[in-house]
Amino acid sequence: MADKFDNPGDESDIKRRPRTHKEELAASARKIAKDLPTFPARYLKALFPIISWLPRYQIEWLWGDFIAGVTVGLVAVPQSISYASKLANLPAQFGLYTSFIGVLLYALFATSKDVTIGPTGVLSLATGQAIATYVGTGTTADQVTFAATLAFWTGIIQLIVGLFRFGIIIDFVPIPVISGFTTGAGLQVIFSQLPALLGIKGVNTNNAPYQVLIDFFKAISGTSTYDAVFGFTSLAFILLIKYATDYAVKRRGITWLKYVGFLRNTIVVIIYTGISYALRNSKTVVFAIVKTIPYGLSGIKSPDFSLSYAPTVFQALPAIFIVSVLEHIAVVKTYGRVNGYTPNANQEIVAMGLANTFGSLIGAFPATGSFSRSAIKTASGVRSPLGSFVTGIVVVIGLFSLTTSLYYVPSAVLSAMVVASVAELVSKGKIAADLIKVEFLDFLGFFVGFIVTVFSSLENAIYASAGYSLLVLLFRIARPRVEILSRTVSGEWIDPESDEYADGESVPALDAESPEGIFVFKVEEALTYPNSGYILDFVKEAVIDRFRYTNTSVRKADKNWSDDTEARFNARQKEGLKPLPPLRAVVLDFSSVTNIDYTGFQILIDLKEDLGRYAGRTVPFHFAHVRRRHINTLLGVPQAGKNVNTSSATAAFEGGKKPSSFKLKFKKTAEEIADQEASADAALNYFHRTVDAAVRAANAETADVVFESGLTDV
Repeated sequence: MADKFDNPGDESDIKRRPRTHKEELAASARKIAKDLPTFPARYLKALFPIISWLPRYQIEWLWGDFIAGVTVGLVAVPQSISYASKLANLPAQFGLYTSFIGVLLYALFATSKDVTIGPTGVLSLATGQAIATYVGTGTTADQVTFAATLAFWTGIIQLIVGLFRFGIIIDFVPIPVISGFTTGAGLQVIFSQLPALLGIKGVNTNNAPYQVLIDFFKAISGTSTYDAVFGFTSLAFILLIKYATDYAVKRRGITWLKYVGFLRNTIVVIIYTGISYALRNSKTVVFAIVKTIPYGLSGIKSPDFSLSYAPTVFQALPAIFIVSVLEHIAVVKTYGRVNGYTPNANQEIVAMGLANTFGSLIGAFPATGSFSRSAIKTASGVRSPLGSFVTGIVVVIGLFSLTTSLYYVPSAVLSAMVVASVAELVSKGKIAADLIKVEFLDFLGFFVGFIVTVFSSLENAIYASAGYSLLVLLFRIARPRVEILSRTVSGEWIDPESDEYADGESVPALDAESPEGIFVFKVEEALTYPNSGYILDFVKEAVIDRFRYTNTSVRKADKNWSDDTEARFNARQKEGLKPLPPLRAVVLDFSSVTNIDYTGFQILIDLKEDLGRYAGRTVPFHFAHVRRRHINTLLGVPQAGKNVNTSSATAAFEGGKKPSSFKLKFKKTAEEIADQEASADAALNYFHRTVDAAVRAANAETADVVFESGLTDV
């Protein structure tokens, strides 16, 4: 055998024993005790970010915040009205209530300068569908009460999640699934506005999108000419302003025109409201308008806090909570990344929870971060969260000064605004193509979110998307990649049978001098209870494929009735062309193992004892790249199976598990403690910094093992 594998390689071994679990607990307790006195102050400071950024506020930022706040406010007024009346199916003023209370409270607690909170297309549609499902044909007052109560409890749950720092739950839903859901939701919003765009009545827009489309074409003969004219021309006008100003800014360098593009909805509403007002006395030109919006806050409604009402609201609560949190955090992370700062997800959930909880007290429905208004805010040059205060003030001014003027806004124009606003939610086909190239399961997640949204309700799509994400996560944990490693001539350890070489790429030349009989494998995942059984079965099958069965000391009469290991080995041996070596040792590359639980630890002990029965002797286990915090957990593995009973097979290689050979004793003598420490110190010799060092040690330890060349039939 080559010299490079003849010696254990002490320079790579781990000699210093890591801290015990008791020592780690003591260290953690000391750290907690040290940090505890300052924790309340630090927590309160994190809860009120304005304490940190307001003292650093520069007067030069004021102009950017003012311009951005006013611009977004002018956009928010018509957009909020359209979302409330067209998607949430609530009186228009509640869109304004939701908009102004959200931005005012959000500014106090936000960690993002760019995000604008308020009504959004997807969340408003989800709220409208919840109202249709759980309130049905109730009065307008019933619908408003339900929406406000839903906002209140959504805010309470958000506060609990944010205050206790449970924001990690949002990471369980991946971007492709969210993209599929939002794409389907965007189409659902567009389809739901088609009847109002043409003035068609009698179409239930709360049905699944495909059904809405079918009903729309069935009822298309009932199109109102003037509603259709207002709807299509206003939609064309909005899109014309958008693309014309984009062209002028990007191609011609006329930067001030970007504000015209931002205010396109406001401009179109003003123009068409003027036309509507001019035609107010016409007997022949008939079309739908918004009509009365109460002055100021005279139309506010309160939630229903009674316990008897709660079960009805709680049925819709999970879907609304998931949509609001996912949409908000997606917006926050997007603009944080674009503008070079890192928002705090938990604090953002707190800010949103406060906005929803207090907003509900005046009748606001659920709110979240808006992509479109946040984009405008960023492009307008906002410098701090103070811009949200300005936006809130603009909306309040609108409530007290514009309600009379908004009476004549054509309903079809609001539908056109909704269609134009949510069109950007629809992902382009390139995204699906990219997902297929990167990961098929991600593409499937996109497809699931999209299809369920289009052919069912938003609520079902939310649950399907979240459920799919959880299943994929569990599948990836429960079925990790396990690589059987071989050494190349360049010294790299690779899996020659991996997918990396399945596309025709040649496998690097393997090192012919690597010692035979040493099985090296790597688990590409944490070793925990969901995947332990799979890893055990995978490794045992791999051993049967690669190593000779050498337990010749067990008589056939003593074998377990279910033990077909030898027969399976003999069958595979007949199919193979190359004689298989005996199993001498096992090396485990733990470079990708980030966590080990008790089940994973027990599986390693079971594997060691099972392989000992297969080999007819104790098979040493050597570890490479183990994180120091896991060494104490694994110290018992090298000591396991020292006395493998090869004279009987009461626990077969393929049979059931046996109890661990370690017993828990609460009281130990001094001698027992000393023996345990000495045994643990000896076990450290089985932990190495590199795979090469582990193989050298395994080779040296088993150098004197001699096997017969054939099997003995006893």
